[in-house]
Amino acid sequence: MKLWRPISIIALACVILFSTCLSLPASALTAAEQKKLDELNAQSRELGNKINELQGQVNNLNAKAAELAAQAATIENQIAVLQNQQAKLKAEIELEQAEYEQILQDIDAVQKRIDENSDTIGYVIAQYYYNDSVSTIERLASSENFSTFVDEEVRLSSVSDTLAAIVEENKNLKKELEVKKKNAEMILEDLKEQKAELAATEKQQAELLAQTRSSQADYVSRKNAVDAQKKALLNEQYRVNQEAAKLLNAQITSGDPNKGGYPYSKYCPSGIDSFVDRWGMYVCECVSYAAWKVEQNYGITLRWGGRGNAKQWPANARAAKYPVSTVPKYGAVAIRMSGTYGHAAWVEWTDGVTVKVSQYNWTRGEFSVMTVNKSMFDYYIYFGG
Repeated sequence: MKLWRPISIIALACVILFSTCLSLPASALTAAEQKKLDELNAQSRELGNKINELQGQVNNLNAKAAELAAQAATIENQIAVLQNQQAKLKAEIELEQAEYEQILQDIDAVQKRIDENSDTIGYVIAQYYYNDSVSTIERLASSENFSTFVDEEVRLSSVSDTLAAIVEENKNLKKELEVKKKNAEMILEDLKEQKAELAATEKQQAELLAQTRSSQADYVSRKNAVDAQKKALLNEQYRVNQEAAKLLNAQITSGDPNKGGYPYSKYCPSGIDSFVDRWGMYVCECVSYAAWKVEQNYGITLRWGGRGNAKQWPANARAAKYPVSTVPKYGAVAIRMSGTYGHAAWVEWTDGVTVKVSQYNWTRGEFSVMTVNKSMFDYYIYFGG
């Protein structure tokens, strides 16, 4: 933790013996350079405000698209319920239709029995007509014997009683079947009306679903367009920051091939923001790397994920009783406040005017080392002695 002392002594010796050991940025800016730097910082802040505004639009569009997606899912569920109800009604209609057709067949069968009994009815009527026109003495005289006469009389009486019973039975049965038929027709009509209503409701829901999906796609399209504008502004902000660094004679290199020991380096640069690190910050971002360096050097685990943008670190540090200064110091976290999120870097070396920092995401998702005038950064947070 005290490596800064031998490094400072060596640096001082180099200054005494060799005039300079490193080609470092100028210790002070001219008035024109300072004015240009101020303009660049103002431009970066303006771009940051625009990016924040666009991010707000993106958030709103995403929220609306998500809301419509939820509505669409609800409508799809409702359509599924309607389809299930229609399938159930269809089965009920088919069953009721089969029963109705069976009733029609039963009515036909009863009618057939009635028609078949017509012959018997005609015969009995004819017999009774004959008997009414012939006297009992004459019928007895025409019979072979008295026994035959009695048998015929009994038979005609029995047929008459049976016929009456059959006619009454068929009449009642047909009446019952006609009632069943009427009821079946009413049930079928009701079921068909229900099915038609469900089909109409499903059609309306399908139209609403199509409109909702169309609106959702429109919001997603608009969100993508705003995202593209935001990306263009971010690229412009990167360019402005690079120009400011150049003005301050910043020396930017790829630095340590081990990328500062950062545990998520294998995901960078393409995996930037793809998931959250163990400090609650997005991987390959400047704050994720800074949090790693603080833990690596001081054993302090920062839990600032929900308020972890670099611009928020000074306020977070003050709230946590960590010193915040404008004076650079070895082992401090340097904070640049301009831009949408600001920028955080780890101070590797400083002579009080010039600072050498290691960092992530100065160039999109990349690790780099930068030597620059201390005025590049607004604050320095001290986490150790």
